Parts: sequence; structure tokens; C-alpha cells
Amino acid sequence: MQASWIVALAALWAGSSAAATNLVTNGSFESPSHVGGGYVLYTSGSTAMTGWTVLGPAADSVQLTPDTYLGLKASDGRQWVDMTGIYGYDKGLQSDSFATVAGATYRVSFDIGNYLPFGRSTVGVSLNGEPERSFTNASLAATATAPMNWAAFSFDWVADGASARISFLGRANGADSNNAGIGLDDVRVERVEPVLPPVTAVPEPGTWALMLAGLAATSITARRRRRD
Repeated sequence: MQASWIVALAALWAGSSAAATNLVTNGSFESPSHVGGGYVLYTSGSTAMTGWTVLGPAADSVQLTPDTYLGLKASDGRQWVDMTGIYGYDKGLQSDSFATVAGATYRVSFDIGNYLPFGRSTVGVSLNGEPERSFTNASLAATATAPMNWAAFSFDWVADGASARISFLGRANGADSNNAGIGLDDVRVERVEPVLPPVTAVPEPGTWALMLAGLAATSITARRRRRD
């Protein structure tokens, strides 16, 4: 009975702690910091953004944007990435490798941002080269972050190995994607299955009594030997 209680408590503890761990480094793009200044362009292949590599055609770029540039607010923290750079599609980022457990389920979440004067945005997402998933922020409503409009997206993914990388690319999608402002922010990958620590069964009351009796007898014997 006591062992069952320990197993249940361990499951609750593990489930809550695992869900809080983001496996992606610098998912809100706060490093390097450009707060206080304007945007900075990073060309394809650059690893200057902590935890990320820039993807896209050679010599093309993405844009790291602080909220001090025209008041364009991030959805989390103070910086976000415009995957169009100045203009264009098929550019974005790939994360550094992070550890996974094959067969375990992970929740992938991220925010897509529209710059309201430019229009809607579509992003392609893939892990470990799997077929790309497409997500569109189709809202053009003004929000607390206007003129930026941010929408949250998520999906569950089953790991296929001991490590993974996640990639994001700004994609053409007709009227549902512009080529001048496709925002990305607050990227998270979190395990959603509980990870249980090793559990040792707790002895039943009768076993406890026998153990205590044995310890007491051992203690008495040791004292007698010292007296002799």
C-alpha cells in the first residue's frame, strides 16, 4: 500500500517537472541582445544567434528584431525573428541538436507573428527532416502587441532517435503569407510523458518490525562486546 502511494506521488512529481523543461536553447531569441537599437541581419549559415543556424539561399538573411525597433513587440521577451529578412520566402532557422528519447512524445509550440500592414504569415516546421507541417497566422486583428499580431501554435511529436533538431522556414502561401514580415518567437519543445524516477518498494509494517528488532539486537550485542 505504501509503495503504491510512492509510485503515485512520483508520477505526479515527474509529470509536472518534465513539462516545465524547454529543450530548445534561446527559444525566445534574446541572445545576442540588440535591445536599445535596431534590427540586425544574419546571413545563411550564421550561428551568431545562440542555439540556432540560419537557413536559406546563400548570402540571404533573416532579421533579429528588438522591440526598440519601431516598437515591434515580441510575443515573449523583447526580441523576435523576421524570417523574411528584408524580403523573401524559404528562409528561417534550425535549432542546435537537443536530446530526446526514442518513442517518447514531445509538445512543440511556437508563435507566428504578422506585421499588420503587411498581412498574414505561413511557416513550415519540421523535425529531423520529417515532412514539413504548415501553420498560418490568418488573423489581422489589432492586439496588445500591435502593430504585431502574434498567434500560438502547437503539435505533438514522437521522437525517432536520441536527438533532434527543429527547423522553421517562412513559406509562400498565396494571400495567406506575405514576403516582408513573417515573425517567429517563443519556440518550445517539452516532453509531455512523465519520466518516473527509480522507486524502491516500502516494507510492510510486519517487515519494519522485524528489521527494527534485528537492529536492536545488533546494537545490544555490540554494547556487550565493548563491555567485555
